[in-house]
Amino acid sequence: MDLHFHHVGMACRKIAAELPELAIAGYSPEGPLFEDPIQQVRIQFVSGGGPRLELIEPAGTESPVAGILKRGNKFYHLAYEVDRFDDAIASFRAQQYFPLSSPAPAVAFDMRHVVFLASATLTLIELIEARA
Repeated sequence: MDLHFHHVGMACRKIAAELPELAIAGYSPEGPLFEDPIQQVRIQFVSGGGPRLELIEPAGTESPVAGILKRGNKFYHLAYEVDRFDDAIASFRAQQYFPLSSPAPAVAFDMRHVVFLASATLTLIELIEARA
């Protein structure tokens, strides 16, 4: 299975409040902030002083990120692009990672599918369908 590192997911109450702090570490926005109504989040990718970060704030009370923030988590997932999406899901499942939801299109990735899988120790992996 070919995994290509893409980003570390970072839950934020307000993305605008995080940007000045991350700028100190050399990070800057890669593009505009955008909203994903399917995932119920607002997203800003930043790069610079380390691995690419995906800053994610809730876009409503039903957003899964709201629950992550309530638990006090900030950095919460590792994301990888995969060439063979279904095979990668099967491989992670064989290693006792369980999908948290069905694969769904994501605005952040031009409507390519993503899926989140969790291990028994709560390691959270996001798989991103590679471009065709």
